[in-house]
Amino acid sequence: MKIKQLFDGIFKTIFWLWNLTFLSIVYLGILPIIGVPLIMATIDGIIPLEFSLTMAATIAVPTVCTVIGARRFSKQPLQLMRWFYGVEAPLFLLCLLRLFLLRELTPASYQIIATIALCIAAFLVEMLYGYLGKKENVQNISDSQTSHNKQSRFLSLIGEKRSAWLQLGCHSLMVVVGIWAATLLMYYAVPVALYTLYGFFTVVIEFFKFTWVSAFWDIFRYGSWIWGLIWIPLSFILFGLTCSLFVVMPSLYGFLYIHSGRKIWQSFAAQYGKNKALIGSLGVIAAWLAIFSALQQQPQVAALKMLATPPANDTVRQTLLAKSDMIRSGLVNAYLSPYRYLSTVGENNHIYEMYKNSLNLPDGAAQTVQNSYNFLMSPFLYQGSSADVEKAEKLYGQFFDTELQKGDTEAVKHAVQSTFNREEAKAGLLNVNEEKVWLQSQAVTVKENGDWADVQLYEVYKNQTPDLQEVFYYFSLPESAAVTGIWLGDTGDLNKRFVFTVSPRGAAQQVYNQQVVERVDPALLEQIGPKQYRLRAFPIPAKREFTQTEGPTEMHLWLTYKVMRQPQGWAMPVLAEKRNIFWNQNTRRTIAGKEVKYSGKEARETWLPPFLPAAAQQPLTAQQAVLPGGNIISAKPLADANYSLPQGKKFAVILDTSRSMAAENKDVKETFEWLKANAAGKNAVDLYVASAAGMPPKFVEDVRNFDATKVTFYGTIQLKDMLQQFAQLRGDKNYDTVFLVSDRHSYELSDDRKLKLSISSPLWTVHLGGLPPGYDDATLKLIQDSGGGVATHMKEAMQRVATTAASGPSTVSVVDGYAWSYAKTPQSKKTAKSAAVAESKNAGNEGFKPIAARQLITALSKQKSSNQLTQLDAMHAVAKKFNLVTPYSSMIVLVNDAQREQLKAAEAKSDRFDREVESGKEQLSKPNNPLNVSGVPEPEEWLLLAVGAIGLLAIFLRQGRAKMVG
Repeated sequence: MKIKQLFDGIFKTIFWLWNLTFLSIVYLGILPIIGVPLIMATIDGIIPLEFSLTMAATIAVPTVCTVIGARRFSKQPLQLMRWFYGVEAPLFLLCLLRLFLLRELTPASYQIIATIALCIAAFLVEMLYGYLGKKENVQNISDSQTSHNKQSRFLSLIGEKRSAWLQLGCHSLMVVVGIWAATLLMYYAVPVALYTLYGFFTVVIEFFKFTWVSAFWDIFRYGSWIWGLIWIPLSFILFGLTCSLFVVMPSLYGFLYIHSGRKIWQSFAAQYGKNKALIGSLGVIAAWLAIFSALQQQPQVAALKMLATPPANDTVRQTLLAKSDMIRSGLVNAYLSPYRYLSTVGENNHIYEMYKNSLNLPDGAAQTVQNSYNFLMSPFLYQGSSADVEKAEKLYGQFFDTELQKGDTEAVKHAVQSTFNREEAKAGLLNVNEEKVWLQSQAVTVKENGDWADVQLYEVYKNQTPDLQEVFYYFSLPESAAVTGIWLGDTGDLNKRFVFTVSPRGAAQQVYNQQVVERVDPALLEQIGPKQYRLRAFPIPAKREFTQTEGPTEMHLWLTYKVMRQPQGWAMPVLAEKRNIFWNQNTRRTIAGKEVKYSGKEARETWLPPFLPAAAQQPLTAQQAVLPGGNIISAKPLADANYSLPQGKKFAVILDTSRSMAAENKDVKETFEWLKANAAGKNAVDLYVASAAGMPPKFVEDVRNFDATKVTFYGTIQLKDMLQQFAQLRGDKNYDTVFLVSDRHSYELSDDRKLKLSISSPLWTVHLGGLPPGYDDATLKLIQDSGGGVATHMKEAMQRVATTAASGPSTVSVVDGYAWSYAKTPQSKKTAKSAAVAESKNAGNEGFKPIAARQLITALSKQKSSNQLTQLDAMHAVAKKFNLVTPYSSMIVLVNDAQREQLKAAEAKSDRFDREVESGKEQLSKPNNPLNVSGVPEPEEWLLLAVGAIGLLAIFLRQGRAKMVG
C-alpha cells in the first residue's frame, strides 16, 4: 500500500510539476511580453500564419491536457501518467517537430505523421470512452468508470459495430507505431540519459566555479532581475525535468501503446471472435505496410536515371515524353529535397556523432547504429545527394524547355512557404503574376504632332505586403518607337520626382542590382530586343496595419516615349509578363483624358489598350531629321502596294525543335505550307532542323521535301546553339537571308556565352505565338549587326526583307509602315546645298529627332568596326544626347549622390556595356540540415549555452517591451 502511495505521489508530482512550470513560464513570462506583438506581426505578414498557428498549438496542447487531467483524472494518478505519456507528450513533441524540423511533408512522411496523430487520437478515445463495443460482453474494459454515458453519445454518431471495427484498426496500427516510435526515441534516450546524469554533476561543479556569474550579471545589468530570480530557475527546472522524463519516454510510450492495442484486441475478440480480430488487425497492418512500401519509392531515383543519357533517337524521345509527369515529379522532388526531407541519407550523421562521443563506440559500431536509425527514418530522409538539387534544375530545363521555378512555380512556392524563409527583394520567377503590389491608378496622355506623338504613362503603386517589393514588366513597343524618359516619385509632385540618367547597359544593370541588395530606391529601363523592354522599380514601400512609419506609402512612376502613327492609331505598350504587380476593377484608369472602367476578367487582365485612336486622320507624310555629325535620317510612308515578296533569292530556314515548340505545332505546319506555296517555288529554300543533345541536326536541301508533321519536339535548344549547328552544317553555302523559326523561347534559360560565329546574311527570327520577353546580348547583337530583325509570321519577315532590298541600299529598315533610310551629309556643293535646305526644314521638327536618332543607332550598329568599344561609345553618345533607351544604353533613376558616384565608377570600366542575362531564378536559402553535425558539444558547453541563450532571451524580451511602451 505504501509503495502504491509512493508511486501515486510520484505520478502526480511529475504531471503537475512539468505542466505548471511550463504554463507559468509561457503565460506569466513569455506571452504577456510577446503575445500582442506576435499577433500584430502575423497580421502584418512578418511572421507566417502557419508558424504562428503551430506555435499556438504547441502552447495549447499542455494547456488543454492540464485542464482535462484536472477534471477527469485528478484522483487517478496512474491515468494521469497514461494521459501524460500517451497523449500530451506525443502531441507536444509532434508540435515541436513541426515547428522546428518538419517542413513540407511528402506522401511518405505524411503517412507517418497522420498515423501517429491517428494513434494519439485513438489512445485519447480509449482513455475517455474505453472499448466502443458492447460493454456487457467484455470484462475490465477501461480503467475509467465514468465514461458510459459519454460513450453512448459517441457511439450514436457512427454505430456500435462500426466503432468497434474502427477502434480495432486504429489500435492495431497503434502497436506498430508504438514499436516504431519507441525504438526511434530510444536512439536519443540513451545519450540524453548519459548527458543528463553527467550534466547534473557538471552543473554542481560549475556552480561552485561561479562561471555562470557573468551571464547572470548581464541579466541584472539590463534590468531583467525578475528573469534572473524567477524565470531562469523555472526554466532550468523545466529543462532538467524534460530531459529526465524524455529518458523514460521510449519505454513508457511503447508499453502504453502496445498495452492499449492488446487490450482493445482482446475486447474485440471477446465480442466478435479471435478469427475476426486477427483478420482485422493483420489486414489493417498489411494494408498500411503496402502503402508504406509504395510511398518509399522516391520519384527522383527513376527520373534521374532516365535522363542520365541524352536519347539517341526519336523513339526513345517519345518514350520519355510519355513519362513526362513521372519525370516532372522526380525532378521537382530532387530540387525541393532540402524543404521536403530532414537530410540526405549520406549527410545524416548525428546519431554516429552522439554515440561515438557519449559511449566512445568505435567507428564501425557507431556507423552501424547510424545505419539502423536511417532505416527507421527513411520516410524523412532523401535518397540521393545534395548535389541533386542543381542537377535536377539543369535536367528540368533541358527536358521541359523552361526554368523549373517557372514551370512548377506553385510547387516551389509551397515548399518555400513551409519554412520561415523570406523571398528575395527582387521580383523573380516565383513572382510572375503574383498579386503583391496593387496598381492604384493609371493615366495615359497623348500629345499628337501630326505623324508622330508623345505618349506618357503615369502609374501609382501600393504595396499589399509587409515586405519591400519590386515591380517588374516585360513589354514591347513598335520597333520605330523611341523611349525618352522614366521618373520615380514618392508623390505625384512633378517637381519632386527623381530624374533618370542614360547609362551604358552593363553599368546601369550593375548599379541597379547593387542598390536593390542595399534596399535603396532605383529604377531601371532596358531594351533587350528590337521591340522588347524590361522595366523594374524598387522599392514599393511596405504595407503596415499596425506599425506606423513616417516614410512614403506608395510609389509614382512616369514613362514617356515617342511613336509613329499607324493605321490603327497610336501604339501602346504590349505586356509580355508582369511580376508582383496586379490591377482590378478598383484601379482608376484615365486614358487620353477619359476615365475608363473595366470589370470582371477584363479588369484583371487588361493593362493597356493595344492602340489609341488618332484625332488627326490626314495621310502620312515623309519625315526627315538632320542629326549632329551630318547624319540624315528619312522616313517614307509605305502603302500596301509597296510591299512585295522576294524572288530569285537563296534562303536558309532553321527550325527550332525544342519541346516548347509542340504548343505551336499548328503554326509550324501552316508556316511550312506557306513557304512551300509562296516562297519555295520562286526562291531556293534550304532547311536546317536543329536538335537537342543526343541527336545530330539535319539538313534538308529543299524545304518542299520536309514533312512538318513528323517532327518530334524534344528538350531545349537555345538560339545560339541553333546558329552554331547551322554554321557547322552549312559548309560553304551562302544565303541571302537566314530565317530562324522558333517560339516565345525561354529567355530565362539563356546564358552569357559569346557567339563564336558571324553571319554575313541578315538574320531574322520568326517567333510563332508571340515575341519572347527578350534576348541575351550576344544574340541581339547578331540580329542587329547582320541587318536582320524579328517577326511573328514568316510572311511579315519575307515582305520586310524584300521591301528593304527594293527600297535601295541606304534603307536602314522597313518597319511600322515606313521605310527608314540613312545618309551622311554629302561633300559636293550641290548636295551640300540640298542638305542645308533639309537642315532648315528640319529646324521646326525637333520633336521628331529622338525617333530619327533611334534609327541612326540602328544604322550605326550595322557598320563594321575594328574597335567594338569605340563603336558602342559612339552609339551611346547619340542615345545620351537625345535621352533614348536602346539595346546598348539603359535608363536608371538614382536618388542620392552615393548612387551617382557608384554609377560614375561603373561607367568608367571597360566592361560598361557587358550586361548579364537575368534569368529571374531566385536563390532560395536552403533550410539547415538538423541531422548533420560536425561535433557534439560537451555537457559543460551545453550548460553555458543554455545560460547564455536564456540571458539573451531575457534581454531581447526586455528590449521588446521597452519598444512597445515607447
